[in-house]
Amino acid sequence: MVRLHGVKPGDAIAKVATPIARSLGLPCIDPQTNQLRPESGCGKRRAWLNNFGDSVYDYLFKKNGGPMTFVIQVTVEAENAKEAMDKISEGQVLSINPRPQPVVSQVLPQRTTTTHAIPVQQPK
Repeated sequence: MVRLHGVKPGDAIAKVATPIARSLGLPCIDPQTNQLRPESGCGKRRAWLNNFGDSVYDYLFKKNGGPMTFVIQVTVEAENAKEAMDKISEGQVLSINPRPQPVVSQVLPQRTTTTHAIPVQQPK
């Protein structure tokens, strides 16, 4: 489920588009709830965008239901590395970044060599 500050993409657009649709008198708005009708074109687009966002998130950040790898930065006060590792659960988390994609190593091109002599001009 894709959430940008707690809101799915379709819901974020609906927050802006619903008042516009209401002011234009479009049939997308349910008069009883004053929200988008799920069966309307506007409601279907909102649901499609939310589903699309969920699919993109699942593709990029989930590993087929398996565990994910995270890079976590934590700050602690310690005299040495061992003490820092012992205090890691007491530390303040600075960031958490999911890294489910495999690391791809960069392949450098091979340097070509010549098998024949290159003439060099001598200074006169």
